Amino acid sequence: MTVQETGAADAGGSSLHLDVRTNGVAVLTFDRPEVRNAVNWPLYQRLGDLLDEVARREKEIAVLVLRGEGGAFCAGGDISFMQQMFSGEIDKADVGALALKVFRAQTALPQPTIAVVDGPAIGLGCTLALGCDLVFASTRAVFADPHVQMGLVPGDGAALIWPLLVGPARAKEFLFTGDPLRGPEAERLGLVNRVYPPETVDDEAMAFAARLASGPPVAIRGAKSLVNIALRSLGEHVVPQGLTLESLSQESDYHRKAVEGFLSGSPLRF
Repeated sequence: MTVQETGAADAGGSSLHLDVRTNGVAVLTFDRPEVRNAVNWPLYQRLGDLLDEVARREKEIAVLVLRGEGGAFCAGGDISFMQQMFSGEIDKADVGALALKVFRAQTALPQPTIAVVDGPAIGLGCTLALGCDLVFASTRAVFADPHVQMGLVPGDGAALIWPLLVGPARAKEFLFTGDPLRGPEAERLGLVNRVYPPETVDDEAMAFAARLASGPPVAIRGAKSLVNIALRSLGEHVVPQGLTLESLSQESDYHRKAVEGFLSGSPLRF
């Protein structure tokens, strides 16, 4: 049962919903299915605000589930978002500051988090999914970080999270190429926790969330806090440096040509 909903679509085009249920489970849903839940500037800002809200409501919210509507988790940054940064309409420094805020908020959130990935989780969407404490994927889930394919450094936290999950050598292979991993292979490599058929993955994730929500909150949150000490400490070194390098890569000719190619339907290949 849903007892409260916040974060409906706004005039700026963001669509992000937070449903808080009576069993202590909250569900944060990306709801831009027409663009595979790609992140635009209003949605990204709203995400930062809602993560802060979830942290403030820790007595009411025991577990947070992140999911996407319409057969995708999140396809990463909307290409219009990239255009706005490239043209200077949106200040890259503001985007970097928000990216750091979101990373810090997600990793410091007291409640355990579960990503439900049914379909693509790409770029920023992949980082947001893998930044959760647990990842439940469907057999049709696709994980990829194609920053390099757009001429960009993966500065949003991917260069920290991937090595911690699959080891440095495997992480470099996928971060250097942007090659995709499907759900079963991602489970085999340790990138995700569990894989289910598309028709059951939501129910399985919600059942596990309800189980955690009924558990001892002090113990579960303490365990999360301890495990995340290293992640948060490393993040304070890796993520700011990564965002600086990503900002520099946004000035490259390759990135400009990659954006132009994407818009014209002729993406660059290497």
